Amino acid sequence: MANLYHPANDPYFNHPYVDVKEFREKPYPHTYIHGGFRGTDINGANEVRFCIYYPEKEAYEGRFFQYVSPAPEDEHESEHLTGEDDKISFCLTHGAYYVVSNQGGFMMGGDPSRLYKASSAAAEYSRQIAKELYHTNERPYGYIFGGSGGSFKTMGAMEATEGVWDGAVPYVMANPMAAPNVFASRMHAVRVLGEEGLKKVTAAMEPGGSGNIYEGLDDVQKAALREATAMGFPERAWFCHPFMGDGALMVLVPTVYMMFPSYFRDFWEKEGYEGADPSSDAVRDRLQFVTTVREVLYDKKPENSDDAFTSVDNSWINTMLGGEPLPKIRMEDTIPEGAYTFHSRLRVLSGACKGAEINIKEINGTLLELHPENGGAANTNPFKDLQPGDQIMVDNSDAIAMQFFHRHQVPDETYEVYDQFRGEDGKPFPAQLPMLIAPFIATSGAGKLIDGDIHGKVIGLCSMLDESACPWHGDWYRKAVERHGKSENFRLYYHDNSIHDDRAGYLDDRQRQVDYLGTLHQALLDVAAWAEKGIEPLPTMNYTVKDGQVSLPESASRRGGMQPVVRALVSAGDTSFGKKVTVRTGERVCFETVIEMPPHAGSVTKAAWDYEKTNDWSGSEELLSQPDGTVKVVTEHVFTKPGLYYPCIKVQSQRHGDLSDIFTQCKNLDRVCVEVI
Repeated sequence: MANLYHPANDPYFNHPYVDVKEFREKPYPHTYIHGGFRGTDINGANEVRFCIYYPEKEAYEGRFFQYVSPAPEDEHESEHLTGEDDKISFCLTHGAYYVVSNQGGFMMGGDPSRLYKASSAAAEYSRQIAKELYHTNERPYGYIFGGSGGSFKTMGAMEATEGVWDGAVPYVMANPMAAPNVFASRMHAVRVLGEEGLKKVTAAMEPGGSGNIYEGLDDVQKAALREATAMGFPERAWFCHPFMGDGALMVLVPTVYMMFPSYFRDFWEKEGYEGADPSSDAVRDRLQFVTTVREVLYDKKPENSDDAFTSVDNSWINTMLGGEPLPKIRMEDTIPEGAYTFHSRLRVLSGACKGAEINIKEINGTLLELHPENGGAANTNPFKDLQPGDQIMVDNSDAIAMQFFHRHQVPDETYEVYDQFRGEDGKPFPAQLPMLIAPFIATSGAGKLIDGDIHGKVIGLCSMLDESACPWHGDWYRKAVERHGKSENFRLYYHDNSIHDDRAGYLDDRQRQVDYLGTLHQALLDVAAWAEKGIEPLPTMNYTVKDGQVSLPESASRRGGMQPVVRALVSAGDTSFGKKVTVRTGERVCFETVIEMPPHAGSVTKAAWDYEKTNDWSGSEELLSQPDGTVKVVTEHVFTKPGLYYPCIKVQSQRHGDLSDIFTQCKNLDRVCVEVI
């Protein structure tokens, strides 16, 4: 067994300091501490620093929660959060102090173990301050949590250390083959399906739809969709297509350029790669558009910006900010209509900047907006000498090649979703690159290559509609923990009708999704009760994985977990209750909902309908308790305008039936269809 890390044995962190200590009234009374570790800077930057928020003594229960973001950020990152998103307030009102560090700062390359070492040092020093502040010798219990790339860091911390944290909650979990393969496979499907195909897939999964996502697609579209589905993209998650983009692919592509520079040439030339097949959709959609520069423009950089990039969806943007500003470029000619241009690359073919290239962020007519690439403040502008008249190319070759990258990175058999790329002999049939790049990226994100050898209590939380970290990733990690014989210290829960993002205050599509923060916060409280009092958390949920898709039982009693299970039906006149009804304007429509709680998960606290897409669920419906332990909601509504409506009911539950605790409301939803003629 490898030696486990503890900062007490590391002289690198022997010089902690506190430069701010003050009492703050808001958001709740607490003592604020800011500090760092002298001598931990690298070339004068990225000193390890931290912020700690200690509740008043009467509110303190002897624990802390420590957040690790997907990309190392400023230690003040949590201070702008409000409402249910407010991590500081959650801790202060639930018996804990809150720790957040900059994880040693963002940097390319270097020793990835700096991530968990910096977090460990902040955790241990927070204990020293707590003992002094609360006048006690008792060791505070500690729990680390993080989502997406932060789940890497959480799992890495629990595997590489012992005695620092007593438990952890990684959420929207990644695994060592996640990046860039998740983003590559989904973007292949997005390109091939196109806007109209994606609309058909989404419509099939709507209430009253056929449920067949392949309906109305041509053979090429069906093949791309089957591949993405078998790779784990949730069938019900394609409603995300208008806003999901390509995730962190822009951050990861430079690593591919660095490690496999020949891939982007070989893809179009060598047998075994799709670009060398003249009948492939890759060749069909390839664009190499040559034109000349008409104008080079620079925007004035704003001095202040209120943009905050701190969620599991957008934290990676911090890795690209800073550095020298890039120009916008006006072309002489317009790109052919219908060409695939998403994340095309600008290549300079003549003039003083010949050979310079970079990804394009957006194309508006003849105007190109360039995309800053990895390197943060080290970004340089290679187009300083670009002049009108210089020849340039808009080239989508690399973007398309990346959409097939997962096929050429087939890992071992524990990653069952890659079986679609193995022949009868068990060997991959697409050409394979000389090494797997995803584990390299995972190691740089976790501090080590995660393998399931945890040292403490861990509760994993995954979203059923996660478009960026496929639900099966959690199952992979559960099996990895099992291989180390540590299943008794691990639980896994799936959260239905939630996507990747962890912001409750900002939902991209409020009609189709709920946030998972209430369940996440309850999982933190449960892992604390597990470590501190030996109270076993709810069992791992019952689920199945088949062809990359995770499925849950229909009933809450069989499903388990924390979420209420919601079944909404609609009826009008003499029609029986179902998922869809057709009515005339002014006709009374009846809605009936049954809400079932999993065993020992608590009770329903609220239910509210939104019938006509107002995005307002502030009202409350009457909750009718049933003899079988379920809760029923019966309502009526009259539609006054023709149209196709998808009424949505959102439901909340809480472990103790307490609606006032905004941080631990477990949410779910269901929808029906009403066609008004």
